Amino acid sequence: MKKIALMGHIVAGFPSFEASLKAALGIAQGGAEYLEVQFPFSDPNADGIAIANACEVALQGGFNTDLGFEFIAKLQEKLAQNHLTTKLLIMTYGNILFCYGVKKFLKKAKQCGVYGLIVPDLSLHNDEKLFKKARKFRLENIALIAPLTKPKRMKRLSKASGAFVYVVARNGITGDTTQIDASLLRYIELVKKHCEKPLALGFGIQSKEQIDALRGIVPIAIVGSAFVRYINKVCKEEGEISEKLCAFTKGLLGD
Repeated sequence: MKKIALMGHIVAGFPSFEASLKAALGIAQGGAEYLEVQFPFSDPNADGIAIANACEVALQGGFNTDLGFEFIAKLQEKLAQNHLTTKLLIMTYGNILFCYGVKKFLKKAKQCGVYGLIVPDLSLHNDEKLFKKARKFRLENIALIAPLTKPKRMKRLSKASGAFVYVVARNGITGDTTQIDASLLRYIELVKKHCEKPLALGFGIQSKEQIDALRGIVPIAIVGSAFVRYINKVCKEEGEISEKLCAFTKGLLGD
């Protein structure tokens, strides 16, 4: 079976600080090579209902950016204790960076051992020099390519992006199921033609079958809303959160 890396997703502080910490550890234990740690924002315009609701719960629970960095630091400790090498990326929106201070945010992220950033609403030419500043801090700021992106812009985004490019599988918001069909495969081939960097495919990826269909097509599959929905489910049940998220992650990878 061809290898594929998994990027999981949690909303820091959802449904609580401790529960999200346990969930994150479980995803790493399950074999995710990357983990998007979302710093919740009040108007997450790229996110579907599950993630938007999770953001609202986290914010109502008192989440703020300083707590987000505290969360990352504690998670890094737990990863080290368990000899896990999962790379952490902060996913958030531009307003969070502006309010905190872009340089201050990047410096703090680096201090916490963050691998990279995903900021969907800061595009290449309106990024407040985020791509350039991130490179100075040796943080991988990941560019997004969507189905309506023109080939010329794909090349620019690929060049500016960090270690890989986030390919949005379809138009719309996260959460709805994406069909791994001929049109999607043609789109991926088009992106590959104009991008030098590896591709991570996300938006609507939520099952082992979808991930298996992407093996050999893209090196990284991103699962977002499915993790957030599962975290919401298991946190209402009895049992160890980390163990359940570990099993769920292994199930996605077929382990």
